[in-house]
Amino acid sequence: MEIKVGSRIRNKEIKEIIQLSNGWLLLKTEDGKSARDFRVRLVTSTKPLRSMVPKHAHFVIDFYGKLCQDKSAGMAMLKAIYEIWKTKDVKSALEKYQKASASLQGYPLEYILYALNWILEQEDINFTGRPEKKQKELDAILSSLGYSVPEGRLGSELAMSLLCDVGRGTHPVEALLKANLDIIPRRKF
Repeated sequence: MEIKVGSRIRNKEIKEIIQLSNGWLLLKTEDGKSARDFRVRLVTSTKPLRSMVPKHAHFVIDFYGKLCQDKSAGMAMLKAIYEIWKTKDVKSALEKYQKASASLQGYPLEYILYALNWILEQEDINFTGRPEKKQKELDAILSSLGYSVPEGRLGSELAMSLLCDVGRGTHPVEALLKANLDIIPRRKF
């Protein structure tokens, strides 16, 4: 199977591809919630085809594991994620924070930043609003770490506040439940 812009994977047209330095491919494919909507897919092998759709929970668990290994390096990774949320400049954040997170096990920082950049963008595209009480709660979580919501990023604030909540010491399961995120199993039984 040839993976290129315009071809199809899992019945979805590929709109954009990022080749990561470890050989993985990050894909932006069509999706159906709106005209501008897309899905993010990670391809770890083309022969045989192995791919997955990254979810918030994957990054929350990875971040928690990094915090358990080295809190300072894990929080540096969170700063890198915050920077790409503010600027969408993945290359700059990667250069700035690669060394600080190089010793951490789990997902490579390059994958985390490129994937979350697209996932956060997707959240903003599909955002239709939230209750004021919930908005204030999310704002408070961010501000507790000195972060604020960049203009036009309210949709992705839920995902960012989830990471920040774990950074503040909340267990990932509790943070996911508090965020009320729908976590769909990889394979339904």
